[in-house]
Amino acid sequence: MFASIIIITALATLTTALPTTSNKVEARAGGPVAKPIPSTCTVNGPLPTGESHVPSPSTSNALLYYAYYPSPSTNKTQMSQQCLEQCYGYGDSTQCKTAYWAENMVVPAGYCGSPGGNLETGCLMFNRTLTSAEFIPSTPGQNTSPFAGNIQC
Repeated sequence: MFASIIIITALATLTTALPTTSNKVEARAGGPVAKPIPSTCTVNGPLPTGESHVPSPSTSNALLYYAYYPSPSTNKTQMSQQCLEQCYGYGDSTQCKTAYWAENMVVPAGYCGSPGGNLETGCLMFNRTLTSAEFIPSTPGQNTSPFAGNIQC
């Protein structure tokens, strides 16, 4: 009886360790990989000066990707740089043209199944270059410490 249990256990272990014949890789969650922007590219800031601004609703048709999250760092420069480098790392590094990052952004309803409305750090990526005319003043206390960068390579 004891020998039978050992043999059954050994066979079960062996069969679960065998490779499958499927070559399909399952999709996974996660954003674009942050990719350093080469020195041959330039980054300019389209944000108007003065108060905090946010991309206007007219830019929504150019939105490629967005993410909202609790800020994992107090280093705003590092976080906004990561958003910019994720924009550059989107696809083959030619699709994303502008990145916008800010703290205290309103999370849209339906984001990750949430009702939305809460304030989080956000990173928005656009498939075209945005101009300063496409930013509107933010509600006080929202979209704080904003950063926007147009990537031109």
